[in-house]
Amino acid sequence: MSHFDQIAEQYEHLIKKDGNVRFDYIMDQLEEAGGVQGRRVCDVGCGPGELSAMLADKGAHVAAADSSAKMLELARRKSGKVTWLEDDAMRLGSIPDGTMDFVVSSLMLMDVPDFMAVFRQSHRILAPGGMMIWTIMHPCFQSPFSHPLDEGGRKVSHYDAQYWKSHGRGTIRSIVGSYHRSVSDYINGFQEAGFELVRTDEPLPDIPPPRVPHWFCAVGKSKPARNSN
Repeated sequence: MSHFDQIAEQYEHLIKKDGNVRFDYIMDQLEEAGGVQGRRVCDVGCGPGELSAMLADKGAHVAAADSSAKMLELARRKSGKVTWLEDDAMRLGSIPDGTMDFVVSSLMLMDVPDFMAVFRQSHRILAPGGMMIWTIMHPCFQSPFSHPLDEGGRKVSHYDAQYWKSHGRGTIRSIVGSYHRSVSDYINGFQEAGFELVRTDEPLPDIPPPRVPHWFCAVGKSKPARNSN
């Protein structure tokens, strides 16, 4: 059983409360790339399925993978047009090589111990020239030693790579924790896995200043795998 089964309903409630704003960047980048009508999209770490259902409604052929049976139980209620897969994002064993046009990952890479494996498997399942779009909680400002200030900014006292849990009680991060890594870890790893970096973004929340980005986002294109001979 995935430990994310414990927080599946709580996480679904959080997404509904946010009004799907967390998916805006991915949807915008897909539109910039020509849209998803008739395209093959894999949603890696799909959670309770909101993004996958949105993509299917826009005409994409969606395969959505998550290791949590409870998350997938919630996801299946949202769409019958998605192929829901109980599969580990670090393996993606149910998806053949080169079968996807896009891979998307929304706020998931912080939740796995081996983010490089996710990048490598995403590269494997993409067709040549395919695109991966991913978002994470911003490592600079959403971190174990980042604290909100009264005027709306944040104070960061450490920036170490580590697994951490919050000190709250009953919160998502106090239950499942998170892996904190630097921005450079993610960007260098993305390129090492075989992606050509297209762009990075740090969207600012729609609130009065001072404000800091909640998310770090990146887009890359799959390069051909290197010949080992």
